[in-house]
Amino acid sequence: MMCTQHPDTTVKITAGEEVDEALVDYTAYGCEEVMVDYEGKTTPYSQPKEIVMKAYAAGLKIGERFFVTPRLPNPKLEDFDRAMLVLEAAIVANYFSIKYMGTQAVRWVVLPMVEDLDTVLLVGRMLRKKVQIYREETGLDMSDIDVIPLIEDAYAQLKFMALIAEIAKERGKRPIRLFLGKSDSAVKYGHIASALAIAAVLSSVKRAEEELGVKIHPILGMGSPPFRGALNNYALAHLEVLQYSGYHTATIQSAVRYDVSYDDYAKVRDSILNACCVSPRRVEGVESHIGEAAASYKALVAKYIDVLLEVARLVPSTRDRVSWKVYGRQFLTQDGAVNMPRAIVYTAAWYAMGAPPIFLDAPYVVKLAREDKLDEVLKALPTLKKEWEYDSEFFDEEVAAKYLGEEFVKVVREAMDYIGVSPRGSVAYRALLRMPRSEPNIIALGKYRKFLG
Repeated sequence: MMCTQHPDTTVKITAGEEVDEALVDYTAYGCEEVMVDYEGKTTPYSQPKEIVMKAYAAGLKIGERFFVTPRLPNPKLEDFDRAMLVLEAAIVANYFSIKYMGTQAVRWVVLPMVEDLDTVLLVGRMLRKKVQIYREETGLDMSDIDVIPLIEDAYAQLKFMALIAEIAKERGKRPIRLFLGKSDSAVKYGHIASALAIAAVLSSVKRAEEELGVKIHPILGMGSPPFRGALNNYALAHLEVLQYSGYHTATIQSAVRYDVSYDDYAKVRDSILNACCVSPRRVEGVESHIGEAAASYKALVAKYIDVLLEVARLVPSTRDRVSWKVYGRQFLTQDGAVNMPRAIVYTAAWYAMGAPPIFLDAPYVVKLAREDKLDEVLKALPTLKKEWEYDSEFFDEEVAAKYLGEEFVKVVREAMDYIGVSPRGSVAYRALLRMPRSEPNIIALGKYRKFLG
């Protein structure tokens, strides 16, 4: 399990608190890895070293069972110097862990938003050169650090085999960790398309291993809401681990550590560990559904961009992150690219409009049902009905109609009928939704759901 620094909790965590948080992640939450995040985030470059030294002082040996895994900014999307400084921070952490504990704290770094091979190879080369200099100048026995490609686009995920083949040429037979992100893919293409892509990739890993002669260890990056995978959701995790079977590592994000009880966290932990590394389900022939679902989703979202951005400005950040207005995500429309909020703010904004974002697939669900093809998608995504049932508690027809119009409410209601879901609204949550929207109100809505976004 990999504990992360996602801002999906309603509780504010400062960068200064993240060093102590890492030790709690290892000891109380049982995470083998802590992902120190620099992507669009103002994390101090000293943080990996500080985690190592604080762990050393506490008698916790980092580099044997526990590891620090930085996520650097993609140098194609953020400043090049920030990416290079993160690599330096990773190697400095290893210098101190080897010197004081005889272990290597950082074995991997995560490279996000991977869509091409060039950036993966660039980061790998820079790491090897930097490590070699430290070896020569310090005399320490420092091993190379591997790059984990984090693929956060459904179509790029479906092409994972070509990427892995090229990485294997450089690394030989060492196992390759493949990070599959659900959230950003869902923002681009919707829940059904992004979920189908990940399920299809997991189904293909064994064949890829046989063809390439290298072990592939998938990592699932998923949060608490269904739109972001629900692998951290205590009410759904026991189902999601089977829908996305075949993973070796799962992220444990902030909301499941701060917004739920420890007993509920334990349900998530046990579900993830009990299903870890089991054989994946067979999911094939879903490419056409991915394309059609994505097109339907994008056409719907394009109608509501202005109101979405207006509500998103009220969603607070609960980590020391760069504002999405500066570092957001591109959403392509017929009129060009729009700078959209990142996944957690985006998800929270839809909930604040009374419309959980998995319901943005409603027009496609209706289309499938009318064409007698809905069972094909439900077979590939067996948890989809339960996800819709879960999110129906947070759907309010009156509020959704106010923000998004009666036509949207009508198509969601029709899709629910086809899936077989009866809305189960909450009086308390509905009362919060019908208050004026503000930052405290959005936090209160998140506290009820037990995640911000």
